[in-house]
Amino acid sequence: MNGFEKHNIGHLSASSINLWTNAPDVWVARYLLKKSTPFGPAPERGKSVEKAVVHTLMGEDFETAMKGALDDFDRRFLIGDEKTTKERDLIRPMAEIAIDELKEYGAPEFETGTDQEKINITANGGDWKIAIWGFLDLVYPKHGLVVDLKSTTRIPSKMSADHQLQRAIYAKAKGNSAVKFLYVSAKKAAWLEDGDVAETLARAKTQIARMEKFLSLHDADSAAACVPVNPNSFYWNGAESLRSEIFGL
Repeated sequence: MNGFEKHNIGHLSASSINLWTNAPDVWVARYLLKKSTPFGPAPERGKSVEKAVVHTLMGEDFETAMKGALDDFDRRFLIGDEKTTKERDLIRPMAEIAIDELKEYGAPEFETGTDQEKINITANGGDWKIAIWGFLDLVYPKHGLVVDLKSTTRIPSKMSADHQLQRAIYAKAKGNSAVKFLYVSAKKAAWLEDGDVAETLARAKTQIARMEKFLSLHDADSAAACVPVNPNSFYWNGAESLRSEIFGL
């Protein structure tokens, strides 16, 4: 029995591999102890932007799509909080810019009955193998293009290592399609496709192998007892009591 089987982990994702790399304490809490840190308004803003964009590109009236996106956001947060209001106010301008960038490609295509396409690749190493799943935002088969939409308050000049891994997984799964990330802020947009796919996946495989070895040596409690803990990580914002409960810090 390998480490993934020992802990009933049937698949990974770019986000889980990145979390293991960047914050192993949060990874142990989430995937072994099943205790999740809260999501703030920024990630939910991103989901709402994507919803408004996709529904508009698929033919829905923009104002109707915006209402649905804003209603979704409002169901998750109390209206009136300064930080929440700031993120909410970004949804419309970000969606407008993204739609303007994407409209030339027409309507994206999705798997039947969904608004995303699921992809799957496999990592192998000795006595273990594990599936890596992902979900594509926008797929344009006629253009040989896959687009991942990232809304952000600050557009990068180069993709982060985390996003490069996500892109590499998508590129590996989609073969001949180009995979580009569209970054949109409230004022502008940028298309990026950084990172060598093979090199990025090779680094990820090394991290996955280390994850498997760690899992093979520990049960959930012993993993929590020895994993490094960073109490200053932004992942613990709003979850300080949970961190103290699990790690005593």
